[in-house]
Amino acid sequence: MNQQTDSSQLANCDNIPVIDFSSVDSTSPEERQKLAQTVFDACSQVGFFYIRNHGIPETLVNGIHDAARHFFDLPEEEKMKFYIGNSQVSIKYPMKFRGYSPIGGEKSTGTEDDPVPEEEATGVLSEAFDIGYEVVMDSTKPKNAVLPPDPYELYGDNQWPDEKTIPGFSKMYIKYCISALDLCRKMMKIFALALGLPETYFDSSIQTPGVTSRMMHYPAQPVSGEVQEGLGAHTDWECFTILSQGKVPGLEILNHKGEWILAPPIPGTLVVNIADCLSTWTNKKFKSTIHRVNNLSGEERYSIPFFFGVDYDATVSVLKKYTSDVNPPCRPPFKAGDWVREKLSRAYVGYEG
Repeated sequence: MNQQTDSSQLANCDNIPVIDFSSVDSTSPEERQKLAQTVFDACSQVGFFYIRNHGIPETLVNGIHDAARHFFDLPEEEKMKFYIGNSQVSIKYPMKFRGYSPIGGEKSTGTEDDPVPEEEATGVLSEAFDIGYEVVMDSTKPKNAVLPPDPYELYGDNQWPDEKTIPGFSKMYIKYCISALDLCRKMMKIFALALGLPETYFDSSIQTPGVTSRMMHYPAQPVSGEVQEGLGAHTDWECFTILSQGKVPGLEILNHKGEWILAPPIPGTLVVNIADCLSTWTNKKFKSTIHRVNNLSGEERYSIPFFFGVDYDATVSVLKKYTSDVNPPCRPPFKAGDWVREKLSRAYVGYEG
């Protein structure tokens, strides 16, 4: 850990709280406010928490993990048909970051306070399959809805394996995303309450949210006792992440003592962590905590992170109530699309296909 690491990126805890989310749908404002207070405490102290009774059916969670195993079990030449480097969009933006990234296809970039120099960045021991927001994933949109203008070239255009390659793959993934997106919108209301804002405060900024979901596969370490990063120390970029991490441990978060705390899988829960955009809105009152993944279990590890962000054309700007003469805004306002695209462009090793 760099001695200059911002304390807003370090968890002030020795363990990660578990929050019952069943009252997110309560008709009682008092119950929702009580949940919001619990969430505020977790976000301002830890930046990570587990949620149970979250509303995503266990059948969908199991289904998406089965789909991930089927995809990553494909021969390498089959997976490379969906290579992320194929997702070309324009001369201005030669990459859409949708599709398959092979082992070593991403590099550890570190954090803003402790970046990994480009010449020292190494490929990580994981492979991934990425998809982005499509209208069909959004239960609030009619079937004939169209995407808004996309100057950042980040929506849609996913590379779906066909039915012959993996039967039912896209159908299962889309069903999971519908359920996850519904949960995320409810969570944004709880975050608004937690920040002392009207429940609907963020609604206008999440009409066509910047969503990316990943399937990730972390092979077992190839050499016993030799640690190779599955995913290096980093913070997430959007508003928050919902993670289904399967049954194999590997996720760790960094606390204020400089210790890495394991976030073990807990049956029936998902892991939530605050990311940079929501942390910025709160002037870093909410922690965007540094975390990493090292799979030392000796087993194959699969995880499904769902990164939720605001509309790409939305402006992220520090809330005035969290600033003062001695606590100025942590960064100037920025467009979410600019922020996410710049971060993505630093994370991938190369685009040759």
